[in-house]
Amino acid sequence: MACSQSEASSAPAPRPLDNPPVPTDAAPAGDRGQTGPPPVSSLRGTYRKRRPPLGRWAAQALLTVLMLLGLLLSLTPWGRASLRTGLLLPALLSVSQGPAFRLFGEPIRFTRTTLSSAATGLVYLDLYAPTDSAPLVPGRRQAVVVIAGLGDNRADAQLVNFARSLASDGMVVAIVGTPALFDFVLRRADSAAVVQVFELLAQRRDVDPSRIGLVGFSAGNALACFAAADPRIRHQVAFVLSFGGFFEATTLLQAIATHQLQVDGHTQTWIPYYVPLQALAHTLGTILPSREAALLRAAFAQNGRPLTRAELNQLSPSTRAAYHLLAGDQPGQVAANLAALSPQMRALLAQLSPASAVTEIAAPIFLLHDRSDAYVPFTETLAFAAALQRLHHPYDLAEFGIFQHVEVRSGLSPLQVLGDSSRLAAIIWKIMLVGS
Repeated sequence: MACSQSEASSAPAPRPLDNPPVPTDAAPAGDRGQTGPPPVSSLRGTYRKRRPPLGRWAAQALLTVLMLLGLLLSLTPWGRASLRTGLLLPALLSVSQGPAFRLFGEPIRFTRTTLSSAATGLVYLDLYAPTDSAPLVPGRRQAVVVIAGLGDNRADAQLVNFARSLASDGMVVAIVGTPALFDFVLRRADSAAVVQVFELLAQRRDVDPSRIGLVGFSAGNALACFAAADPRIRHQVAFVLSFGGFFEATTLLQAIATHQLQVDGHTQTWIPYYVPLQALAHTLGTILPSREAALLRAAFAQNGRPLTRAELNQLSPSTRAAYHLLAGDQPGQVAANLAALSPQMRALLAQLSPASAVTEIAAPIFLLHDRSDAYVPFTETLAFAAALQRLHHPYDLAEFGIFQHVEVRSGLSPLQVLGDSSRLAAIIWKIMLVGS
């Protein structure tokens, strides 16, 4: 027994359990002193449940807002128009698309084709189109037909950037040219080429025929207006955009002859660039005898020279009056020279004016013009807007100071760009809304 007791006394004592079980039939703590578990209230200070940090809540809230905003921007027309405007605006204010289009823009394909036309003989077509399939929403693409003024401007860097940027933004862009336009001749019949290309775009499976607009730069605005008034497409045209265009050829000729503009009741000096003189000389020459047409063309070419007295004597009185109006060398006889124009000349000037078609246009019209434009005075667009207001025709007017005619000036300060970009963005957004 002693040995047994010794072995028992030397054995280690049993270790208490770290978490002894609580008897299920334990009495309330008040009845058994403090032998039971502590009340819950006494644990709150020590074992308070951890809450997510405030920064995590803020991040989750921001992520939720961004997701909702992304849905709104992608699923609503105004949202998609906002996204497209934000992507497009920086590209249109430069001569390159920039990194945004390289990251987010659609791949595009460029094709150049020549079509036959009963009215114009040939139609030159440059097509810029996205290569991806049309988006699920809205289903088919928006498109524009562009008339880039007089002369062959298809290789102009800013025009190419304009077309590529629109195409990367999801549009189909068609730039139209004709032999007359390339020769600096404005003909009303060339609007048939615009209608032909419009109908060609409307037949594309990826284009919504109700979302095709017409864009006219400079004198191209006249053909855009004539096409928009054409009964074949009049009720299909989604919008007309006139940038740096004229409204009445006679008032344009008067401004050239006087070197003056009337702005808000005040006289303002305006010195025209040679291009509108060249265009009017070439256009008027289409109804003149070949000898007179050649003299008029030579006088107002880019490096032309004034006609000699002997050459002036070879002109008819009406052609001589047209020469002096274009040369601006008889500012005191402008009214007399305008009156001396032949009935054929006056009829041609009226026929080529957008004013002659404005009442037949059903689409909304966007009017853009730079206030210091030396090609076409901005007062022409103000007159266009005034006529639309009298007709209660839907239109938007935006005046700028960052363009030279229809191209972005170089060397602009950020403040200059910022001031005008908001007006340009508002116009772009409304155009994008048509196709969103």
